[in-house]
Amino acid sequence: MVDDPAIKNEIADAKEDLRDALHQINDRVEEGVGRLRPDRGIRRHPITSACLAGALGFVLGSDSAEVAMIGLVVLGGVIVLSNEHKINPMKPSRSDETERV
Repeated sequence: MVDDPAIKNEIADAKEDLRDALHQINDRVEEGVGRLRPDRGIRRHPITSACLAGALGFVLGSDSAEVAMIGLVVLGGVIVLSNEHKINPMKPSRSDETERV
């Protein structure tokens, strides 16, 4: 089919570049899908998730406008705290730092 070694090398390089690009895309897709899974966030941050659920229930379950406003303020505070927690994660605990012997 192709007899020129330079062309064969270019084709081989192009195939390898294509494989590398495909692996990078697959890694990014897996990373994005992993971030969309809500169960991971709930397991990693159970207290924040419980506070968010409680504040949302408080807002949606209130009968008066004053209580709903207070609930919205609490909900906003929980969202701000959860975003700050994502930006500045806590240091790992001692059990995470130890190695198995």
